[in-house]
Amino acid sequence: MGNFKKGFVLLILAGTILMLSYYLLFITLNIPYIGMSVEENEAGKWQISYVDHLGWAEQQGIKVGDTVSLINQNQPSEYFAVLQYGAIEQAETFVINKNGEMILHKVTNNMTPQQVQYHIVIPTLVFVILFIFSCVLCFKKNNDMSVHILILFFLAIGLSYLSAGASSRMDTLGLYINRITFSLIPVLFLEFINNYFRRYGLSLLHSRKLLFVFYLINGFLLIVLALVQIFGGNLLIIRHLYLAIFSIGVLLCLYILISRYIRYRNTIHKPVFKIIIVGFTLAFFPFVALAGLPNILFGIELIPGALAAVFLVFMPGVFVYLITANSLFDIDFILDRIRYYSLLTLVPTAIFVLFLFYFVVEFTLAQKIQVVLVTYIGLIAFLYVKEELDFRFRTKLFKEKYNFQASLDRFSQDIAKVMKISDLEERLIMEITGVLSVESIYLLEIDLTDYSLIIKIGSPSFQEVGIIDWFKNNTGLISAGELIDIGRNGVLLILSKEKDKSHLVWIREKLNRTEFNQDERVWLRTIASYASIVYENLHLIEGLIEKLEEAVTQKDSPHPWVLRLLFNLAEKERRRLASDLHDSALQQQLLWYRNLEIISVDERIPVDLKKQLKNMAEGLLDVTHQIRETCNELLPPLLKESGIVEALKNLFANAQLRNDYIVNFNAKDFSINLDYEHVLVLYRIVQELLTNAAKHSKATEINITLANSNDSINFNYRDNGIGMDLHNLQSSLNHIGLSGIKERVSGLEGKTWFYSSLGKGLEVSIWLPINMITNVNEQGV
Repeated sequence: MGNFKKGFVLLILAGTILMLSYYLLFITLNIPYIGMSVEENEAGKWQISYVDHLGWAEQQGIKVGDTVSLINQNQPSEYFAVLQYGAIEQAETFVINKNGEMILHKVTNNMTPQQVQYHIVIPTLVFVILFIFSCVLCFKKNNDMSVHILILFFLAIGLSYLSAGASSRMDTLGLYINRITFSLIPVLFLEFINNYFRRYGLSLLHSRKLLFVFYLINGFLLIVLALVQIFGGNLLIIRHLYLAIFSIGVLLCLYILISRYIRYRNTIHKPVFKIIIVGFTLAFFPFVALAGLPNILFGIELIPGALAAVFLVFMPGVFVYLITANSLFDIDFILDRIRYYSLLTLVPTAIFVLFLFYFVVEFTLAQKIQVVLVTYIGLIAFLYVKEELDFRFRTKLFKEKYNFQASLDRFSQDIAKVMKISDLEERLIMEITGVLSVESIYLLEIDLTDYSLIIKIGSPSFQEVGIIDWFKNNTGLISAGELIDIGRNGVLLILSKEKDKSHLVWIREKLNRTEFNQDERVWLRTIASYASIVYENLHLIEGLIEKLEEAVTQKDSPHPWVLRLLFNLAEKERRRLASDLHDSALQQQLLWYRNLEIISVDERIPVDLKKQLKNMAEGLLDVTHQIRETCNELLPPLLKESGIVEALKNLFANAQLRNDYIVNFNAKDFSINLDYEHVLVLYRIVQELLTNAAKHSKATEINITLANSNDSINFNYRDNGIGMDLHNLQSSLNHIGLSGIKERVSGLEGKTWFYSSLGKGLEVSIWLPINMITNVNEQGV
């Protein structure tokens, strides 16, 4: 029932607003806008003090200074509009005394295109848009107080704009609607942003005293307007008073927004404040700075007030965007571009305006300001739009530019796969020669100690052409990724700069003997930067590999982290190989197997050929099974999920199916939850031991025990195979792969013991510290 009442009330309000809008449009369409203000001079005559360029009087050539003798065949002092507002509106006829000549004017309702545009079309369009916004917000977020205030803000702007035509025609209702809604716009704006940010815990207004003062001022202005209508007065003064209060309110709102932005600029609300400030400035600046204040101070409008009011739509658009958008556009990027273009256009604007004013002297002050504003803002807008168009269409319209971008994309993808410096150098030279038609290209290495050159790629008949001298004088100024112009001899690309040497590419002039243009230079500089980064990384990798090789080949045992790194790299390669086998070879095998099965059932194939096809299919099936087994060995399935005990049980079950031995596995005393690295190490160790049992030791029985204590994991392996001579243990380890077991265990800071003799089988004991497992879990190694 409550929702029904609320909906009924909203429907009544919407209907009332639509009826008011219809009334305002009816008045605007049916009553001519004369556009004249008058005041009584010392001689007691009513002299025209203002003529609006949009009005009917302007079209008839009536000028300021002419006097009005009669209005509707009565004295001007007896006409209601003159008495109440000091204006001539709603008149049918009036007589003008122009330089002693009495001219009778009959007012006709012939609206000029400008009147239709500024009094009918634009206000109606703005009102309809804001009314639709209000309806959508009302139905979607009816319980939000901020939305209610925002709807009032929208309707105030819409009705203020729509009532301007009726107000200018001195219609009483239109005049009151226009003044009330116009003066409420800054107040409702403050009400909304105060409620909007309050939901985020931000305080824009310390108290409501400021809003209360605004409401009092609006009430006072309304009383003054009523008194003027009753007792008469100068409507122009009232209009200026409203403009002044409106402008002060707008400036105060802007001050509050900027001050709160400074306070909250280090919070997540910074973009919202910026968007509101930009929208507020775009919405109110044209009306206040270009129409309202100039009209109050100098009696002129730099742009028509009706046109300036169009910009007020920016503010509702900003608020609708903030309420409905899931993510905000990058306002900082837009402001940075506009700031840059604003500085860039200062000089061209000044040159153009000075040139124009020097040759065209008929401009008034207002016209000069208009020219400056239009030129300056137009150039800024042109540059901003040009950048957007460049981004969207230049690659399609200018193929050379597109080729450069495609080259960078291609080159960056290719060098990501490069593993050697020589491959990078070849790929760089190939890319440059493939895109640019150059006379010749060299890859050089310069020794910075004695300034000697080594030609790595290029013709041996190389002439240094002053490069050595240039390097001697500018060594401290160059850096990797730079493009250096050496005049007629081309350009240098610096790939790397180390303490004692530097690598560079020397590109001779182009075949068509033209200079390198801006796009080519940007492309070369970018591709050099890409290459220099990869160059440095490859140098670091090569240095790391050299240290690893040195650590592995040293006489003492390598550091555990080196062993772990090497084994992790090996496991990564196993995973990649297993994935490649499964996704390529295995799938192809299955495809050919199915094709053979389809062919073998064809009745047209002879019986003996069918038998051969069946044998081939069985052979393919066996190979498929072997590939699958290989994949499982390279990448054991569910190893991480099942844990070490279950994984070993599955391994033993499969191994006993393929080999002639029995595995006895005891893990009842094992209760620790291992990380994946330890699970994988133990699994690979058991795999190696089982392989050794099958290929070398000829064991028939294997006993494996896995247990843990408070500080360690204990693994024991024993078989009844042929054993080995411990004196030749090292050479045996190198042949049967058991050295990998010891290195894997050492990588986890554990210990390994081998016990064996000829004919006595093999026993392997492994001890792994539990604190190492804890460290691995904590570090995520």
